[in-house]
Amino acid sequence: MTTAPLATPPDVAIGSLLIATLIGALVGLDRERKRERASHLVAGVRTFTLIALLGAASALLVPSFGIVPVIVAFFATAGFMAIGYQAQAREARVGATTEVAAMVTFVLGVLAGLGAQVPALAGAVLVTGTLSLREELHHFAGTLTQRDLQAVVRFAVVSLVLLPLLPDAPMGPWGVWNPRTIGWLVVLISGVSFLGYVAMHLVGVRRGIGLSGILGGLTSSTAVTLAFARRARDHPALQPSLASGLLAASAVAGPRLLVLLGVVAPGFVLPASIPILVMTVLLAMASWGMARRAGDRVEANALEVRNPLELRSAFAFALAFAAIVWIVRAAETVLGEGGVLLASLLAGLTDLDAITLSLGEQRASGMATLLAVRALAIAAASNCLFKGVLAWSVGGSALGRRVTLWLLTAGLVTVVATWWLAPIALDALAGISWRP
Repeated sequence: MTTAPLATPPDVAIGSLLIATLIGALVGLDRERKRERASHLVAGVRTFTLIALLGAASALLVPSFGIVPVIVAFFATAGFMAIGYQAQAREARVGATTEVAAMVTFVLGVLAGLGAQVPALAGAVLVTGTLSLREELHHFAGTLTQRDLQAVVRFAVVSLVLLPLLPDAPMGPWGVWNPRTIGWLVVLISGVSFLGYVAMHLVGVRRGIGLSGILGGLTSSTAVTLAFARRARDHPALQPSLASGLLAASAVAGPRLLVLLGVVAPGFVLPASIPILVMTVLLAMASWGMARRAGDRVEANALEVRNPLELRSAFAFALAFAAIVWIVRAAETVLGEGGVLLASLLAGLTDLDAITLSLGEQRASGMATLLAVRALAIAAASNCLFKGVLAWSVGGSALGRRVTLWLLTAGLVTVVATWWLAPIALDALAGISWRP
């Protein structure tokens, strides 16, 4: 009697089993820690490792025996987990996290056995991260308001239902408006900002003013400036720490812009790095120096940032972007390069996101790279000026003296450095193949 040989080469099969072992151990370690605190859990690191190995082994048999081994192994694992769940339920300890994690681990093992090792490992990291963030996720769920949940649902409808229905064609004067592109940018900006919003709730805004400023800068550095300025006015003793957090928020806005450009206009990322990194480094150094002198404070720190998924914020950005794109194109057509620089100066005062993405779009449509980079530097400088004026007018002269000088210095140095270094840097980058 002969049996069907294993169709998978031995070296590939061994690699898949090793990856499955790593996946099971990674997820199981978290469950083992949980079992040390709650001995009724039915599975720990060894059980999870065996579950992942079972999934991988059943997948390795697919080429020879079809899908039947995977199905049998799946139901066997599900039956074992069901028995464990019933035992917990009889003791009034109802919770299916371990059981569901075991089934996901089995599926990840199957993926590893089928040759999809990278997705399997990525899934294991996500599962482990989700399990380990139990308290933070519960805290986040508890801090969400009904308004937050409604904003998420409405935004999901706009992103998944309305966005695909928008026309994908140039419209308006000079064809500068593409409704699908504008809608996609709104989704992108809101999504990135929401990650910062979630991070603030997960970490907690009372973990330190500096950390609050960094996380808030991922959502809106202007909102952080306003909130910290108000706090400084009411609590003068916190002004040194609040000034440091304010500058940290403005520094984080730079890398955030590069991430957005990497999605929207990847060819503009390296040129745009010239002004953005100059501004980021200067503000980060200023924030770090102030934090060392002041020491971070955690008391009386309240930073309230609106949910960036609210439709009003999304539509406001869409209108701002559409207006800025038209203004920049009209200024370039009527006034030439000087018009673009003037439009960037005005647009950067209140919203650096819109003008940055607009310049990325315009550069892809034919605007000279050097002009786009210099315009971005001017927009960044005007945004620094606006935040300095905002901090001074809302937070008072004491806070204003601490941050305005640094903001103005960062803006001025950014413009000067970009004006003289950009041509040299762009010439050096001219031979790199990433440029379209």
